[in-house]
Formats: sequence, C-alpha cells, structure tokens
Amino acid sequence: MELFREDGCLTDEGLQALVEGSLDEWGRLEAAEHLSYCDRCMDRYTALLTGAVLEQPPRDLSRPVSRAILIRLMQNVYGRMAVAGVAAVLALTIWRSGSLGLILAQGDPLETYTPQQIDPPASTVVPKPKNDPPPRPGEEGGIAQKAYQAVTGLWNTLTGPDSGPQTTN
Repeated sequence: MELFREDGCLTDEGLQALVEGSLDEWGRLEAAEHLSYCDRCMDRYTALLTGAVLEQPPRDLSRPVSRAILIRLMQNVYGRMAVAGVAAVLALTIWRSGSLGLILAQGDPLETYTPQQIDPPASTVVPKPKNDPPPRPGEEGGIAQKAYQAVTGLWNTLTGPDSGPQTTN
C-alpha cells in the first residue's frame, strides 16, 4: 500500500488506513506530520472522520479583502499627508508673501499707543508702607538684641551682677 502520492499528499488508501488504525507506528507518524501542514489532506481526513464532505468556499476571499484593507490604509495615510502638505505650503506662502504682516496690521497692536493715550498714575508720590520693616541684626530693638539682653539678665540674676566672665591669660 502506498501512503503518499507523487505530489506529496496522502493517498485515499493511506487516509482510510489511518482512520481504521491499520498503519504501523512509522506510517502514523509520517501521516500525522503531513497532516500538520497540509490543509487539503487535513480537510479530506476530517471529511472521512465525520462522514460528510466539507463545503468549499465559492471563491478565495483573502486577496480581495487584503487588497481592500491595503487601499483603505493608503487612503488614510496619503490623505493625511496631503492635508499636512497643503497646510504647510499655505502657511509658508502666507508668511513669505508678506500677507501675514498685512493681516496682523489690521489689529490694534500695543506699540501704536502714545504715552498721552495711556492714563498716568493717580499719584506720583509713593505712599509710605503701613507696616514697619523688621529691625536688622545689631539695631536697637532687634530680636537678636532682645534675646541677648534676656540671656544676660538671667545670667546676672543667677551669678550676681558683679561677676562677669572669667578669663585668664
């Protein structure tokens, strides 16, 4: 019994032997390997197992579908590129022709106002602030001065007024 035809596919007798289980181990392995990559033989084998003939599609739809997808993709890509290109050309044309200056000159830019048109401040004298700035270190009444006086007073109270720091040379 021949298992394979000259074109490499399984013969009808080989498929029937595989369904009946009359192939040896080597024949089953070869048939299983062939069925793993050959769709035609897999369809014939499935038809033998189910006892029905599988329907074939009326025509192959993979080419028209992939072509339609590719056309739609190119339309989107080229359409966006065309819109961006036209916008860039239009912007450069307006900019380089001087039309942009004419368009912007129609408005009222700030540079056209003269000093007489702008209201002067209500008072030329700056008023004095209501709060006093804090004293600087070393000035009378500063926080550092007050802290020093408080610590010195506490020290004099504890040690006596006449004892100062003892330094020996």
